[in-house]
Amino acid sequence: MNFLQKSDAYSKLKETEVSPLQPVPGSQRAQTMTTIQIFGIGDAKTRALRDNVAAALRLCPLIGKVEEVTEVNQITASGVSQTPALVVDGQIISEGEVPSVADLTRMLRRRSLYRAKLYRLRRILVPVDFSPSSENAYHFAWQLAERFGSSIELVHAMSDLFDGARASSSGFLSNYLNTLREELDAFARETPKKWNLPGQPKIDPGPGQNSGMPRVRTKVIFGAPEEVLESLSTKFDLLVMGATGKGNLAARLFGTVSAWVSQNAHCPVLIVPHAAVWNGFRNILYASNFESNDPDKIQQVAAFAQQYDAQMHFVHVGPPAEKDLAVERMLFEIHYKFSEAGKPFIFEKITGDNLVDNLHEYAFRHKNDLFVFVTHHRGIWQSLMHPSATKKMLLHTDTPVLVMHQGNDMEDQGAG
Repeated sequence: MNFLQKSDAYSKLKETEVSPLQPVPGSQRAQTMTTIQIFGIGDAKTRALRDNVAAALRLCPLIGKVEEVTEVNQITASGVSQTPALVVDGQIISEGEVPSVADLTRMLRRRSLYRAKLYRLRRILVPVDFSPSSENAYHFAWQLAERFGSSIELVHAMSDLFDGARASSSGFLSNYLNTLREELDAFARETPKKWNLPGQPKIDPGPGQNSGMPRVRTKVIFGAPEEVLESLSTKFDLLVMGATGKGNLAARLFGTVSAWVSQNAHCPVLIVPHAAVWNGFRNILYASNFESNDPDKIQQVAAFAQQYDAQMHFVHVGPPAEKDLAVERMLFEIHYKFSEAGKPFIFEKITGDNLVDNLHEYAFRHKNDLFVFVTHHRGIWQSLMHPSATKKMLLHTDTPVLVMHQGNDMEDQGAG
C-alpha cells in the first residue's frame, strides 16, 4: 500500500466504522477471500458449531465462504482426527469441541496467525560452526523451543573439506563426515550442560517433542552456508543464528552469510550477538516506516510479545521533515488493536542520518532486548544491511535482531 492509499484510508476512517475483523480500507488484506469449513457428521455438536460460527460471523463479517463437510472420506483426507472440527483457510482451528461465540470471534480475527511461521513456531533451525556464537544461538533456540513446544535442528554446512573443527586422520571424505556428525552430536548434548538445565536434550533423528523438553536433530550438509540455509529455511518456522563465526566463515559472515540469509530466508531469522544474554523478551522494538506498517506482521509480533508479557515499542524511522506521521500512528493503532495485544504500545519517531546509532540510543534508554525489522524492497532495512551498518548493528550490541519478511513468512510459501 502506498502513501496515497493510506491517506485515503485515513479520510475514509473518519466516516466508516471498521469492524473488528476487517483490515484498514484500501489495504491488501481487504481483498483476501477466507474459506471456513465445518467438518462433522450432522450431529448436535456439529449443528451447535455451525450456529456459533454463524453468530461469530455476524459480529465480525469477512469476505469469503462457509462450507460444511460431512463425507467421511473427505474428513479423513483433511487430517481432522475428531469432529466437529473447524478449518479456516486450510488450517485446523479446533477439533472435537464447540468453541463459544466469543472464542470463535477471536479465532477468526486471528485467522492469519495460524499460517504465520512465527506464531506456530514448531521447528527451529540453528546453523552451527562450533563457535561460542553458535552455542549462544543454540541457547536462545532452546529457550524458545521450551516456550513454544518446538523441535530444534542443528546443521553444520561444510563448505570445504577442512572447514570443521578437526579433520579425520584417514582423510577420506566419508570418515571426515562421520567425524563431523559425531562432533555435532556432542555439541548438541554437551552445550546445554553449560546452561545449568534440569535435564538433557534427546538427540533424535526426527522432529518432535519429548516430555516437555526440546527434541534436537543434527545434520551435516556439504555446501555453501548461505545456500544451505536458504534451502533448509523453507522447512522451518524460525532460523536462529549467531552474529559471529569461526574460522574461514568468520571473516565474511557479516558481508555474506548473516546479511544474505537474513534477507533471503523463507522464514523469520533471529540473529543473536555473541554478547547477548537470555533473559526472555520484555521490551520489543519494532522499527518501521510507512512500508512496513503491515497488519499481519504487527499481529504476529504482538502475539509473540504476549508469550513473554513484553512491552512493544513502535519506533517510526524517517527523515526529519517527514509529514503525516499522525496517519502512520493511527494505522498502527488500528492494526495493534486488532492484534489483541496484552499491553498498550509505545509510539516514537526517530530521525537523523545515523539510524543505527539512533536506534541503539533509543533501545538503551528503554531497555529494549529485541529489535524487529520487516524487510521489503525499499526502506530502512536495506540501509541497515550495508556491511558497515550491519557491523555496528550486531557486533557492537548485545541485542538480538529478529528479521521478518514481507510475503514469505507464511506457511504456504515455505511448506516442507
